[in-house]
Amino acid sequence: MGEAVPAEPTALLRRVTIPVAAAVVLVVAAAWYATWTSADFLMALMAPSIPTSTNLALFFALLLAMMVAMMLPSAMPMILAFRELTRLEGGRPTKRADNAATALFLMPYFLVWGAFGVAALLALSALGLLGSVMGPVLLASAATLVVAGLWQLTRTKEVCLTSCTSPMSFIMRHWRSGSIGAMRMGFRHSLYCIGCCWLFMLVLFVSGAMSLVWMGAISLVIFAEKTGARPVLFSRAIGVGLMLLGGLVSIQALGVF
Repeated sequence: MGEAVPAEPTALLRRVTIPVAAAVVLVVAAAWYATWTSADFLMALMAPSIPTSTNLALFFALLLAMMVAMMLPSAMPMILAFRELTRLEGGRPTKRADNAATALFLMPYFLVWGAFGVAALLALSALGLLGSVMGPVLLASAATLVVAGLWQLTRTKEVCLTSCTSPMSFIMRHWRSGSIGAMRMGFRHSLYCIGCCWLFMLVLFVSGAMSLVWMGAISLVIFAEKTGARPVLFSRAIGVGLMLLGGLVSIQALGVF
């Protein structure tokens, strides 16, 4: 296939040019800054009340920034694989990379994650499971950690993780030409990623109480899980760790009652 496109996430990341790396760092830094400066406002929007359309729009925008901050680094291998393949014609890299198609591939990924975040946060807020982790919420926090740990050991998690950690395989298997094709591929990628990481987000919302420290820790875990040498083994180790942490939190919760 001419100049072979690397299949491994780490190999793809090593091919990133300095301008692209600088742009990604700036975007992620700006998203983290926006998340940090809007944290109090985000929590205020989650207060029990009937949300207005304006509040929901602001809510979605802030969650979108949070998802860019947390998920863009781990999504980079897939984005780079797609961008590299847009250079191919007749199996050879004869064209300039199609940045417009790459943007269309990327857009559904964050829109779907943002929509998931809005739905999850509104549901958890309505159930009274957000805010200070104390009293009955401790039991919900413990249960969320244990369930998240168990999910790490399931076949569904493994299938979704494999799709996320095999960018070239995913792109070649689901390739669609044109703008609509790029968006369809991005949407499919987002579903695999949500299948892989949705319980991490619930852990953040319920156990982490939207803490920036928890956001950073979960971002690092997701990045390591998707770019490491043995992702399935690492995923299962994280699952065991989450279950142990859930056990400790349940002991604390039972002590409170």
